[in-house]
Amino acid sequence: MRRYGIFQAPVLAFFSSSFYRDVGLHWKGTGFAYLFLLTAICLVPAFMRFQHGVADFIEKKGPALTSQIPPIKIAQGEVSVDVPQPYKIMDLDKGTVLAIIDTTGKTFSLEGTDALVLLTKTELIFKKSDVETRIISLKKTDLFTLDQQRVAGWLRAFKDFGAVALFSGGVIGLFAARIAQLLIYAAIGLLFAKWRKTSQPYPTLLRLSVMAITPVIIVNMIVGMAGVTIPWHGLLNFIAAMVYLSMGVKAVSRPKDADSQGHLT
Repeated sequence: MRRYGIFQAPVLAFFSSSFYRDVGLHWKGTGFAYLFLLTAICLVPAFMRFQHGVADFIEKKGPALTSQIPPIKIAQGEVSVDVPQPYKIMDLDKGTVLAIIDTTGKTFSLEGTDALVLLTKTELIFKKSDVETRIISLKKTDLFTLDQQRVAGWLRAFKDFGAVALFSGGVIGLFAARIAQLLIYAAIGLLFAKWRKTSQPYPTLLRLSVMAITPVIIVNMIVGMAGVTIPWHGLLNFIAAMVYLSMGVKAVSRPKDADSQGHLT
């Protein structure tokens, strides 16, 4: 008979042997629904900080940036801008170039510049990272216009809804990555079970793996909120998860008539 529920899991997963035994013997399924809920809750603090940072940036720097944007028109795949070129959009506080508009062909790449974006006559080029640049062809664009009012509207919309959209995508992406991670962990759990001369169904080991990474997820959330950087955190996360998984397999592998009370040992 099941003794514990999912709302007890975030606490009991840190120390309770009887909890891991209950999860292994009496819970059903894979535990992925609980994992999704835990992932979403633990991402909330990070995205609240992100939302605050975005709102602060838009309020403080948004007007200075949008005021520099000239009317831009794309017709039949060609960009036209009625300003002297190359035209630079600046970060006025730092004095650095954020974007360059040049439809004359004089500027054809971001190399040798600090700019993150380059708009040419037929392409939009942006720096994704220090080692990766993306190029978007505009040749199939029939008609598009951009001005300060439109950009300001986009910034307001992103301020209000951007973090929500990114939060949803972040939860789904991280949840998918953790499922892939847990499939591997459960396979390692098969080795732990064999080492203890027992046999456990794969879904049981998946549930135990979910609970084994629960302390890791919660601790990472707390560390992130505190702004602390821990060296080798990925390796430490793996080791901690394996310790909890091994202990969980041990708890489930005890004889049926064993005392189910106690802490992990």
